[in-house]
Amino acid sequence: MHLFVLISLLDLSNILVFPVDGSHWINMKVLLEELHARGHNLTVIRASTSWYIPEESPMYSSITINMTEDERFEDFFDEFLREQMRVWSYNGGSAISHFKITNLIETLLDSKYDLVLTDPAIAPGVLLARYLKLPVVLNVRWIPSGEGHLAIAPTPASYIPAPGSGLTDNMTFLQRTKNLFFYGIILFQQRFIVGPHYDVVCQKYFEGECDIISVLQEADIWLFRSDFVFDFPRPTMPNIVYIGGFQCSPAEPLPKLIISIILLQE
Repeated sequence: MHLFVLISLLDLSNILVFPVDGSHWINMKVLLEELHARGHNLTVIRASTSWYIPEESPMYSSITINMTEDERFEDFFDEFLREQMRVWSYNGGSAISHFKITNLIETLLDSKYDLVLTDPAIAPGVLLARYLKLPVVLNVRWIPSGEGHLAIAPTPASYIPAPGSGLTDNMTFLQRTKNLFFYGIILFQQRFIVGPHYDVVCQKYFEGECDIISVLQEADIWLFRSDFVFDFPRPTMPNIVYIGGFQCSPAEPLPKLIISIILLQE
């Protein structure tokens, strides 16, 4: 609820939303429903090939970026990012379904958004927020190269298990060695596979040195979908708000039959 408190205190009302499709949309939709219920104006940027993000919705207006079917999976990062940047200087109306304009980026600037709410898993929304010089709120924990903590907080490999390692915070020497190997894979992905695509965008559209990690570190608030009931204690940062389980329905009492079965097993 920290996002809603922030918006209420600052009296923000015009929010640009850049979600990620698929299961990540389920998490974003929960926030949009609450923001809409509180009277805020929402604009969602979506792809024309979107699986789950509808173009028409009572909750928001939409900006649809035209992408062909062939661009769904082949050279995904390169094609997706290039398409996002191309549309900033796009002339013509066919790629934009809601605004019949000649320049999308000028329209975004003229709309005077107060805030960008985005999912950092692919991160074009983070780049767009930086370009528009707007405050940015991140939702969910994953970034292009892996787990979000790795980008914003110290992550001692001696007791913080890397994603996919299957380890705990209590490791032997050999397990710590294994943990370093998994961290090495993540760093390799960031440096040689994922990072270069974003470096090209940063060099072209932003002044000074930057990369996707430094842009993510500039986030004003990070709504981090994690819960230390299932995770391990670790260093964190003051702009992170942990919201584990926020997309789950309220728990209901177990049926009496199931309770009876559990008692019999005991």
